[in-house]
Amino acid sequence: MSNNITSDSILAALSKVQEPELHRDLVTLNMIRDIEIKNETVNFAIVLTTPACPLRGSIEKQAREAVLALPGVKTVNIKMDANVPNDGRNRGLLNLPIRNAIAVASGKGGVGKSTVSANLAVALAQSGARVGLLDADIYGPNIPTMMGIHDIPGTKDDKLIPAEGYNVN
Repeated sequence: MSNNITSDSILAALSKVQEPELHRDLVTLNMIRDIEIKNETVNFAIVLTTPACPLRGSIEKQAREAVLALPGVKTVNIKMDANVPNDGRNRGLLNLPIRNAIAVASGKGGVGKSTVSANLAVALAQSGARVGLLDADIYGPNIPTMMGIHDIPGTKDDKLIPAEGYNVN
């Protein structure tokens, strides 16, 4: 650390940055994590409640400007992250890495459930969410075709290995 840059001074600067929708500062909302100070460079993470936050760019810009205004800070690296809270349903009681689920259903065939599901999954993935897509159509699953999946991976250690058919990165 040089020029008296401390975690406390960084938190003080970030406490002046308001989350635009919640109207409270980033520090009070416990959105700042992993502060590192290396010479004149400050690294930290801002943890949002959704990867699809429409104001993430504004929050990042204001946080960067606040920390760059501190004496001795020349570079600010911000990792934008998200921690989507669990809704508390049974998925949270199971030992599975699933926090939230969206079901697309209808009592009738041919209404576009697979199309809506595929587009929803891709849009969420492009927004930064980790997404899995399950086609439970027993008679004619369309999702593997829509996602460009030609081979099913099978199992390993008595667990299904998910096929990967779309990568937004």
